[in-house]
Amino acid sequence: MTTLRFSYQTKVEFSGDVTNHAFLLRSFPIEEKGQKVLDLMHTNFPIVTGGQYLKDGFGNTVYTGRIDRGHDSFTYKVIGTVIRDDSKKSFEKPLPSYRYPSELTKASPEIINFHKNLNLPSNHYEAARIISKAVYDYMIYETGTTGIFTTAADSFKGRKGVCQDYAHLMLALCRLSKIPARYVCGITIGEGETHAWVEIWNEGYWYGFDPTRNCFVDEGYIKFCIGRDYNDCPIQRGIFNGDVLQRQSVYMEVTKLKEALLA
Repeated sequence: MTTLRFSYQTKVEFSGDVTNHAFLLRSFPIEEKGQKVLDLMHTNFPIVTGGQYLKDGFGNTVYTGRIDRGHDSFTYKVIGTVIRDDSKKSFEKPLPSYRYPSELTKASPEIINFHKNLNLPSNHYEAARIISKAVYDYMIYETGTTGIFTTAADSFKGRKGVCQDYAHLMLALCRLSKIPARYVCGITIGEGETHAWVEIWNEGYWYGFDPTRNCFVDEGYIKFCIGRDYNDCPIQRGIFNGDVLQRQSVYMEVTKLKEALLA
């Protein structure tokens, strides 16, 4: 069992005033057997009236709101404490959609050929471990070469990308292997930005793999949202009126708390 304290903040700056700004946020830890939220505080600036918390089709908590008056920046912050305990995994069945290719994880002929050459075992867990390592070895981590609409086929062709692209490629390979797999977005111990990884379903339980770092997902990871691919898991989406440029900055920090601090 691990207790984590986290802070997550995003600031969007506009080059001029915008109005009628409607937004949706997915920056809240998932509540499940292996992840319990002890406390949570969420703030927005400008202050939002009439905002509401909902659940999407994958069980993620979403916050929707609207700011009608003019503003040239939008900031939201979430801080809280989470207990992670991987010994408390619960049996569940995967959604059918986790078994099939999604918009961003369709396998190209090149990916299919790459998959054939892996000679994977029938055991889902062992196969996923090999796939994660293969993605890590094949790809080169490089920012600025891909975007949120980049498919697994495109990043595979270029051999470059970020955590999102590593996750999409692993999902494509897992689904070719008939392994139910889902995209996960969240944060990990340290400082920086959000991270993406993969969970695969094996004999009734979900297990996390991080192909970007070539490691298993442990209790230092906090899950914000899950889905078929990135399209189901954007931390923020919004629309507004205004012919402006925008700049976004993200900062997160996750630290492990000692038990004495909780007494």
